[in-house]
Amino acid sequence: MTNKPIKKAGAIILSSNDKHKIALLYRGKHNDWSFPKGHIEDGEDSINAMIREVKEETGLSIKILCELPEQNYLHPSGNTVSTKMFLVQSENDNLLKLEYKTDDIKWVPINEVISVLSYNNLKDYFKKVYHIINK
Repeated sequence: MTNKPIKKAGAIILSSNDKHKIALLYRGKHNDWSFPKGHIEDGEDSINAMIREVKEETGLSIKILCELPEQNYLHPSGNTVSTKMFLVQSENDNLLKLEYKTDDIKWVPINEVISVLSYNNLKDYFKKVYHIINK
């Protein structure tokens, strides 16, 4: 049985009001804090998938600042997840809109992001790209 990698795209979103704050998404159905991200759909490239996921999960329109290294990890299902990540900036923080009533989004100071994220793989990833984000 082959293990087909799961392809996702996501973003680390800088605030338009304060470039030292990042939007973190609380997913109520998973009871976790994460970056906005999701599956790349058929016929979609990673940039369009990321823009769509950010819009769906946060309501924000964004501008792309740069592509970040891929984030790869082993899902509890045994599948490898490969996420194309981007550093983006919100065009208007006031447009935040939750996808689900049980979700939440908050602007977290860059130096507090690791303490808020739920998963070690995300914390490790953020440490790896911190020097790119905190310019």
